[in-house]
Amino acid sequence: MATFHSRREGAAGSRKVASAPRTGLLFLNTQKRRLYCLNDIARQLIAEGIPVNADDLQRQPLRTPEGDPVSGDDLPLTAAWRENEPREATFVLQRTNCPLQQIHWTAAPLSDESEKVVGVSASVTVSMPEPDWQVMAGLAHDLRTPLQALRLLVPLLEETSLPSDARELTERIRSAAERGMSVGLDLLEWCRGPTQNGRRITNAWFPLGPFLRGIASEHRVSAESKNIRLHSDFHAADGWEFCSDAVRLGRLLANLLSNAVRYTSAGRVQFTAVWRSPSDSLPPALVLRVVDTGVGISVEDQESIFLPFERGRAGKESDSGGSGVGLSVVDRLVDELALTLDVFSEYGHGSSFEVILPESKLRRLES
Repeated sequence: MATFHSRREGAAGSRKVASAPRTGLLFLNTQKRRLYCLNDIARQLIAEGIPVNADDLQRQPLRTPEGDPVSGDDLPLTAAWRENEPREATFVLQRTNCPLQQIHWTAAPLSDESEKVVGVSASVTVSMPEPDWQVMAGLAHDLRTPLQALRLLVPLLEETSLPSDARELTERIRSAAERGMSVGLDLLEWCRGPTQNGRRITNAWFPLGPFLRGIASEHRVSAESKNIRLHSDFHAADGWEFCSDAVRLGRLLANLLSNAVRYTSAGRVQFTAVWRSPSDSLPPALVLRVVDTGVGISVEDQESIFLPFERGRAGKESDSGGSGVGLSVVDRLVDELALTLDVFSEYGHGSSFEVILPESKLRRLES
C-alpha cells in the first residue's frame, strides 16, 4: 500500500489569513467577438477556469449566494452587451479540492455614435466569501449561555454525594465546558475585529499533564460509544510546563482526536506524549502523538485534506458525518503557534499525527 509523510511547519508570529482578493480586467470586442485580458490576473483567472460565458458554465457551474444555479443570461459580460446597460453580479464558485470562492463581476458597455455596442469593459474579482459578522457575533454570544450554565452546574454537582465514577464524569463536563467557553470567547473576539484575526495569541506557562488528560477525557465518551478504545499515556509530559496559548493548543489537539475517533470504525485511538531523542539533524522535543487504526488518507488527498470543507476520499466513502473543517483548523493553528505537525498515513491502515513541542518552550515544574 502507498504511504505518505506530510510536514506542516509554523513560523513564529505568523498567522494565516484569507487570500487577498484578485481583480482581473477584461475587454470584450463585440465586433470581433474576442475577449482581451488587460492584466496578468485576468489571464490567471481565465486559466483557472473562472466562467466567462455560457459554454464555460457547462464545465464549471456557478451559483448565486442564495444557492440558485446561474445561467448564461445571468453573466454580466454578455448581459451588458445584450442589453446595452451596465451589469453587476456576485456568484459563488465551489470546485473540488478548493475552498469556496466568491466571484464579483462588473461590466459596462461601450457604444458608438449610433448607440451600437462595440465593446464591453469588465472586471472580475475573486475572493473568499465574507461572513455576516453580526450574525456570527450573535451566535458566539448565545453559545456562551448554555456553556456558562454548565460551568455553574458542575460545582453544585460536586457538593452532592456522588460516587467516584460520577465525580470523574463531572470533571470531564467541567473540562469540556471551560474549553468550550474559551472557544466561544475567541469567536466573539474575532467578530469584534475580524481584520485583526480575533484574539491575540496569549503565551503563558501551564502544566502539560493535567492539560492533556483533560482533552483526552473529553473524547473518551465518543470513543466508547463506537466501541473504540482510547488509550492515553502522558507520563513523559508529567512534571513539565509548556509556554503557549493553551486555548489554541487545546483546539488543535481536540480536532486531531475528534477526527481520529470519527474516522475509526474498529480498533483503537492512541493519544500519547513521548520524548524525541536528539540526533545530528533533530533537537530533543516532546511529541504529542495521535494514532488511529481508521480509514487512513490516500496519497492523492495528502494536500487537499488541509483545505476547508475537503474530507478526502476516505471521508467521502465513510458515513462519518465529518464536515471537512477540522484539519484546516489544525493547519492554521500549527502556523499560529509556530509548531510542527508531522502526518504519516497509509490508506486503509490508519494515520498518525505528531505535534512537536520544541524543548525551548518547555521547562520543569517547580516543586
